[in-house]
Amino acid sequence: MTEYPSPDTWEHANERQAQRAARSFEKLKKRNVPVFPGPLFVDDDEEVEMQSPQDVARRTLVLWAVALRAEGIPQDEALALIEQLDLWGSVSPEEKRFLQDDAPDPEESQQLVWRLESIWVLLWALGYIEELSWPSDMCDVPALVEVLNPHESNSEFVTGATLRSTAEILDAQDLIMRIQWAIRDAYLNQDGMIPENLDWSQDGGMVSVTVSPVVGVVEQRHYTLNWLVNLLDPKDWDHVDTPT
Repeated sequence: MTEYPSPDTWEHANERQAQRAARSFEKLKKRNVPVFPGPLFVDDDEEVEMQSPQDVARRTLVLWAVALRAEGIPQDEALALIEQLDLWGSVSPEEKRFLQDDAPDPEESQQLVWRLESIWVLLWALGYIEELSWPSDMCDVPALVEVLNPHESNSEFVTGATLRSTAEILDAQDLIMRIQWAIRDAYLNQDGMIPENLDWSQDGGMVSVTVSPVVGVVEQRHYTLNWLVNLLDPKDWDHVDTPT
């Protein structure tokens, strides 16, 4: 069984940070997820400068246009999604290059379809998705489409946006950071194998990190949650970091 550290002994973690780590450990223990043995915690609630609700809504719609283009919708339709709500100011340089490419690279398009997982996190942060379940499977794409279709050209999706509490978002960030650590540790130190459903408490069902779809789910969640809390103050969406 995995041994879990005691966050209340961490010298530089305040009470909220220690309690947040302890809540994550309780969830991880149920699946015997390996954890970093030393201090590891996210920023405190009072230190975080969250993205604004309006910027989160804009980013959701930009990612929607990118993901749809990656899935093969005509370029003019993808560009119309950006232009009808005047979203160009929220499009990153790499996204702009992709959207304005008449014939995007198929491999890049395949990678950008994963942005659906980022959209799922943002819809959760905006309150449209009830919970972020354990990342053992890809998001519910039909449910995602059902939420977003009515808002593609609805300015109130942006102007009326509200976010979940900072505490909820930091809880999600702390948990996914630790799951990401377990995956990276498996890749570097455990023969590159992880449980296919990220449950180390069960026997069998192991899969290589390099082919596991849940790795993509975790990576997109971690990236998006770090963007939400402005971790390390990234220049833009293209430059978000996911340290563990």
